[in-house]
Amino acid sequence: MSSCSPHVGFPLSPKLQALSNSFLEAAAAGHPKSGEYFYHVIIQLTDEVIDYLLIQTAVIAQVNSMGQKVFNMCASTSNKASAMLSAKIYKKAKPAEMKQVAELWQGMIKNTAADQSGIWYLAQPIDSTLAQELDAILNEKGDQAHFAPDDVELVMARYEKLFEVIIDGFFLRPSDSVNMGTITRKLLKVGIEGVKQASNAVIHKVVKQLEPQHLGNYVDFTAQFYIRSALN
Repeated sequence: MSSCSPHVGFPLSPKLQALSNSFLEAAAAGHPKSGEYFYHVIIQLTDEVIDYLLIQTAVIAQVNSMGQKVFNMCASTSNKASAMLSAKIYKKAKPAEMKQVAELWQGMIKNTAADQSGIWYLAQPIDSTLAQELDAILNEKGDQAHFAPDDVELVMARYEKLFEVIIDGFFLRPSDSVNMGTITRKLLKVGIEGVKQASNAVIHKVVKQLEPQHLGNYVDFTAQFYIRSALN
């Protein structure tokens, strides 16, 4: 079924697609280690999201040495948190729980063409408020290469919200179907909060300080994750 709702998401790389397919097949068969299959999916997704939102962003924005340190710190924080928490949550999850995770995951794998001949994405719909806020950024920038917003704090707040939606949607939502202990759940919340704080540090300590030309590059780069075309 085609959906015209605005989405945020990332192109589904061949490796992530292969890992996702293996997990979905294992979950459908009730494989006792389907949770471990999903663990590898999450680790790969973490690597790719960090590459998109941190590593590539640092290159495109041409951040200085101090900015590079912030990006590297955020990347390290995200990788460590994801690996530790994902292992605790999914490796021993029950097959019945992972079937629910698989239903969620399958629903996020979408194609830009009705016959599935287009680009595969891992995507989730966003509410109209966030869509309007992202539209406002793109409309204010327009076709010009540089970007000097009237209210840079407002723009950064919108990016902060976007990053939080990505983190919650792709990394937190799948865990809702897994029964975990109180301590693990608390660690998950602390870990997710740490990743959000790291991403906010990038936004406010690096992105907000960019010169108009580099900020324009950043807006153009991140625009690819805001999908306004129909997905199937």
